[in-house]
Amino acid sequence: MKKFLTENWIILVIGVFLIVSMAMAIRNNYIIEKNHELQQEAELIHKHTQDILSKTMHGLDLGVRGFGLTKEESMLVPYKEAVQTSAINFKRLDSLLEKQQYSERSVLSGVKNEISNYIQFSQNMVDVAKSDNMPVFIDMLKQDKGYDVWKKYSAFADPLFKHEEELNNKARANYQAAMRTNLIMQISILLLAVPLLYFFIIQIRKERDGRTALLKKVEENDRKLVFNSGVNTKSSSEEINENSIQNVTKASQFIASMAEGNYEVDWTGLTDANRELNRATLAGNLIQLRNKLKRVKQEDEKRNWINEGLAAFSEIVRSHQHDMKGLAEQCVSYLTRYLGAQQAGLFIVEDEGERKQLVLAACYAFNRKKFIQKKISIGEGLIGQTYLEGDIVQMKQIPSGYTHITSGLGEATPGYLVIVPFKYETVIPAIIEISSFKDLEEHQLQFVKRAGEHLASAILNSQTTQKMKALLEASAYNEQQMKQREEELRQNMEELQATQEELVRKSRREEVMA
Repeated sequence: MKKFLTENWIILVIGVFLIVSMAMAIRNNYIIEKNHELQQEAELIHKHTQDILSKTMHGLDLGVRGFGLTKEESMLVPYKEAVQTSAINFKRLDSLLEKQQYSERSVLSGVKNEISNYIQFSQNMVDVAKSDNMPVFIDMLKQDKGYDVWKKYSAFADPLFKHEEELNNKARANYQAAMRTNLIMQISILLLAVPLLYFFIIQIRKERDGRTALLKKVEENDRKLVFNSGVNTKSSSEEINENSIQNVTKASQFIASMAEGNYEVDWTGLTDANRELNRATLAGNLIQLRNKLKRVKQEDEKRNWINEGLAAFSEIVRSHQHDMKGLAEQCVSYLTRYLGAQQAGLFIVEDEGERKQLVLAACYAFNRKKFIQKKISIGEGLIGQTYLEGDIVQMKQIPSGYTHITSGLGEATPGYLVIVPFKYETVIPAIIEISSFKDLEEHQLQFVKRAGEHLASAILNSQTTQKMKALLEASAYNEQQMKQREEELRQNMEELQATQEELVRKSRREEVMA
């Protein structure tokens, strides 16, 4: 509160004086209007009072005398008007005196009664004139009834006019006092307004300088924190505000675009010339965030691509694990198409006597299965050497005809060649050779290696199964051979025993005969 009063004391002082001046102006205006109303009431009272004589009495006398002399009805017009307006005039005068709370209103009633009597007397004179009785008419004129009315009127009017004059003078004095008060107040306001206006102008200048400094600070912070166009020009306050609003709008639209998954959005106005200036600004940070989110999205897409491929590849391996030839053909075909390569060949390690060889189990090229028979000795060419080294071999610049020398794919001359050993733990049961017109990316190579682990496991399981099957068959054959030999021995023993028994019987017969 103290800070507010300190910072805005000029405005508060001006406001207080404006309120006081307004209150004084309203009060003075009320006094002026009230006094003007009093003056108008005094003038109306004076007029209505004078009308008793000027209109009522003079009208009655003028009409009666004119008619008495001429006997013409038109001469009675002033008389009739005076009779009609007399009651209205007294009613209005009484209302005004009541409003002023005049203490001698009862005197007015006496004047009114006297006027009523005079009207009746005048009517009698008219009637006498109509009867053409001029002597009586003249005698009635000589009675001078108007003098009685004048005495009543004078007793009422003189103090009333004096009272109204006092009220008028008082109203005039109040009016002049109000005008003087207005003048003094205006002079005081002027004397106070000049220094206040000076301080107010100083305050306005100070605030203007403060706003200018603030706008300059806004522009500096906008360049430092939001976006720096690299163009240093003297901008107006409107341009600074517009640039600030535009930068905030750009940031909002940039964030909204990224929230919708659009990672190709760019900051308008960001160029190579000012990119370094915006390394730490909001624009630069948003660009970095966009790039990170873009990389995350790409990594997610690559990860999903690998997982989807591995799921499909695992299903192929599961479905054909009991058919080695079908397994090799299906796997090579799927890998070639999924990688977008042009050729691929799968070599499986087989034991031939005391040495191992890499035998081409399946070959796929240009969307067709190839029927090629090929055997490669361990250490021979790139494939044989890859088996010994156990690591991926890539060739991105292959001379014309080189594939025929180092590859098992025939005469094809691709622009990119990769040989991947399929490992399961430390054992390499197979090697795949892939050629393509474009290089394989790292996530594609990772996919091939992980797919190779599944296939290597399946091949080893198949080879182990085949070996176990062969051993079981050999064991069964040997057992059969042993059973046959035992049967032959049993038969031989039975024959030998029969022979011995025959010899014994023959020997006994000979002894008996002897």
